[in-house]
Amino acid sequence: MAHIKNYIILFFFVAGYSSYAQTKNDSVFKNTTLSSFQLTDIITNKTVSLTPAQKKCIYIFLSPECPICQNYTSVLNKLNQEYGMNIGFYGIVPGKTYTQAEISSFAKKYKISYTLLSDQSLKFTRYLQAKVTPEVVFLNDNKLVYRGAIDNWFKGLGKARANTTENYLKDAIMQNLKHAKVDEKRTKAIGCLINDF
Repeated sequence: MAHIKNYIILFFFVAGYSSYAQTKNDSVFKNTTLSSFQLTDIITNKTVSLTPAQKKCIYIFLSPECPICQNYTSVLNKLNQEYGMNIGFYGIVPGKTYTQAEISSFAKKYKISYTLLSDQSLKFTRYLQAKVTPEVVFLNDNKLVYRGAIDNWFKGLGKARANTTENYLKDAIMQNLKHAKVDEKRTKAIGCLINDF
């Protein structure tokens, strides 16, 4: 009986440590690995290698048919307009669900102002551990600055607040540009699950 109790204690210790290590590990994005990913620019149809090096980059995982993604297009365009000179904005459409024509139509309809890339292999998406659309990953020198929701507009699928009270991504951008500590480094992204194909 005592050994079962010890196993239970060990299990919770390992699970707790694993969760803590994952939360605290902000240096998992190595430039040599990141630069090996090849994505397709939707507008030019050219292959793009992402090599952020010292540059600040925000990757926004999007799905053309996700209503929440559609609702956030104007917010993201505004953020790109305000901060795009200092930070690279990249929209990432994961998987093979959508054709280039469908993604181009989405970009045109919602006047996407930042680079839109297709990650058909899902390698980049999995590397950055994105789970839903929209979800953002903000890196600086390949270290995590912020990941999660754009703001708290949506509290669940189909459940939107009347007013946004927390601007997670914008706050992270402003604090990072001021070389200040980012108050909220991780939040839960609300959106459509990324398909595994």
